[in-house]
Amino acid sequence: MAYLRRVSSICSKILLVCQINIDIRSAVKDIQFGPYARVWGCHLTGMWIYRLGLAKAKYYALTGEWISGKEAARIERINFSYPLEELDQKVQELAEKLTKIPMTQLIAMKLIVNQAYDNMGLQGTQVLGPILDGAMRNTPEGRQFVRDAMAKGVKAAVIKRDAPFGDYSQGPKDEQPRKKSE
Repeated sequence: MAYLRRVSSICSKILLVCQINIDIRSAVKDIQFGPYARVWGCHLTGMWIYRLGLAKAKYYALTGEWISGKEAARIERINFSYPLEELDQKVQELAEKLTKIPMTQLIAMKLIVNQAYDNMGLQGTQVLGPILDGAMRNTPEGRQFVRDAMAKGVKAAVIKRDAPFGDYSQGPKDEQPRKKSE
């Protein structure tokens, strides 16, 4: 079985971890794929490394920069990016295309690609990721993030975390994700 994912708003760490293991990813071209950890956490799955290559994965991990859907498709972080108004239809068309392929064929092709990831050491990376993620949540900065979230709310903690970068909700209006209704 092939798993499809469409993403149409700011990608949080949790959503990003879930969707990075999806087989075929489509997103809105102006989405903001955020970094895993500016303060609180670490790469869990390690898939960024395998999808982007060492140099790009390290750059985005260390700088805390975000990637637009358009850029993510260009550098092969995701498969496709579309305008928000076209996303649902494009994902539906892809799903319909996949239904024309026998399930046994989909399973075999998915297994062979996944085996290549395993041969490159993905399992070891995925064991280390959650260990480091847990450790990073207990650094002085990680504990302060939690205290801020408890005292002022998660939104305030995230604003404080992201303010030095001037992005996401603090970015210029034209760089903020939009809704279909806008």
